[in-house]
This record gives sequence, C-alpha cells and structure tokens, in this order.
Amino acid sequence: MNFNFVKYSNIYFIIGGMAVVLSIFSVIFFGLNLGIDFEGGSSIKIDYKENNRPEIEKIKNAISNIEEINGAEVQSVGKTEVLIKINKKDVSNDVYQKVITEIKKTGEIIDSSSGIETISSLVGKELKDKTFLVVGLALLAMLAYIFFAFKNVSYPVTSFEYGLSSTLMLFHDIIIPLGIFALLGKLWGAQLSIPVVTALLTVVGYCINNTIVVFDRIRENINKYGNLSYEEIVNKSLNETFARCVNTSITVLLALIPLYYFFSNEESLKYFTLIMGMGVIVGIFSSVFLASPLLVWWQKHKFARKTK
Repeated sequence: MNFNFVKYSNIYFIIGGMAVVLSIFSVIFFGLNLGIDFEGGSSIKIDYKENNRPEIEKIKNAISNIEEINGAEVQSVGKTEVLIKINKKDVSNDVYQKVITEIKKTGEIIDSSSGIETISSLVGKELKDKTFLVVGLALLAMLAYIFFAFKNVSYPVTSFEYGLSSTLMLFHDIIIPLGIFALLGKLWGAQLSIPVVTALLTVVGYCINNTIVVFDRIRENINKYGNLSYEEIVNKSLNETFARCVNTSITVLLALIPLYYFFSNEESLKYFTLIMGMGVIVGIFSSVFLASPLLVWWQKHKFARKTK
C-alpha cells in the first residue's frame, strides 16, 4: 500500500473539527441524560410469567396514573422482565405496592422474582465524583505513558508535541461519542450510566494504543530512513500500520455486532456496545488520519518560522 495520507490532511482536519464542534453543541444544547447510577433514584424489576409480558406501551399506560413515579422510564429486559426506572426519586414501599397492583392488571407476574432497588442521591453523587476522578486519573496515566515512551524523541518533533497530539485525539475520541450519546438521550432517552463510562474509557485505551503503534513506527523509521523528509516518513509509517489498525478495528466491531443483537433489550449493554462501536470508528479515524498528519503540520510550521 502506498497512499499519500498527509496530502489530504486539511480535509481530515475539517471533518474532524466539524464533528467536534457539532458534538460540543450536542452536549451543551441537549445535555447528558444521567442515569440512576449518578443521579440517584429507584429501579423496579417486574418478572412476568413466560409468554405473558405485554407491550411496553400497555405497561406505561397502566402506571401513568401513579403521580409519585411520573416520568418513569420503562424498558424490556430479556424475554420476561421489565425494568421501571425513576430518576432522582426514592420510591417508598407504599408506592411500590401501587405499581405492583397496576402491573398485575397487565399480566401475571412472578412476585418472588420482582423487586425494587434504590440508590440515594448522596450515593449517586459519590459515584459521579468517583467516576470523574477515575476517568481523570486514567487519562493522565495514558498521557504520562506517552510522554515517557517518547521522552528521548526531540527531532524533528518533540515528545511534548507527540503528547499534545495524543491529548487532542483523546478529546476528539471522547467528545464525539458523547455528542452522539447526548443526541440519543434527547431522542430516545438514553441514559449515561457506569457501563457507558466504562465503554468510553475502553475506547480511549484502544484509540491510544492505535495512536502509539503509529507513533512508534514513525520513531523507528526516523532512525532507519534518515534520508527521507519527516512527511515521507509519516506517510511510510501510516502505510505500514494502516492494515493492522483497520483489521484490529474490524475484529472489535465483529465482536460487538452479536453483543448488540442478542442484548438489545438490555439497555446498559445496548448503549455500551453502541458507544464502543462509535468509539472504534472515531478512533481509527483519529489514529490514522489526524494524529500523525497533525505532527507533520506542526513540523512544517516550525520549519517555516525558522526560515523567515
């Protein structure tokens, strides 16, 4: 393969920049729909007898007259279960019994398998704070690794610039899935939960790995082909690693497709796989078409300033 990746870098930058701007707009305008994990609230699990679960709309209509759970989200789980999520509200036992009474009018349920779980707002806030801390530490650890891995690289691009490029790619790879997720939250009520955050962190680790593979090949080729320009070395490195990056991404996507298909009724797993899939696609774009061409762009501008 001998494709000139850097030649069309301006097009990649425009596409990436537009995607980032639209994603930031989506997050700000639509906001992130935080789930019970972070906001606190109650989750009622209803287990119907086999082949007895009604349509979701029928269940929603049955509990619509219960004011205490107004705005509750109802979703099917597996073949017989239904999950009723009430954000920011602690459902009392009396209200739970009201829900059960109304639910029984829609079909026969298994009382022993049905139940309620409540996460207080304080616990939700604590989980949210700890999640932000974990995400921050994970990102810092990844960036520190890149800095130390390339600390001996100083020409023609410094280790700081490798780290800065990686930081921008991290932002790119996180904000775009978050922007799409904010849109999904607006359209279909998708909620940001701990599994979704886990998917984001997994995506970040995966994308950083792809970026480092390319950067490492650039470093090797700088020592091996001293007669080539930096742009030529980057192009050569991208051509050498492109198939590996794409094949790895396709393998991950092939694993996610059946996971989404078989667990589409389980909301947390459904959005986990969606975020993972979107992140893999966004990540391959940033690793191949943005991170290294950005280094070439910086190198050219540094050289242009020196020659003035």
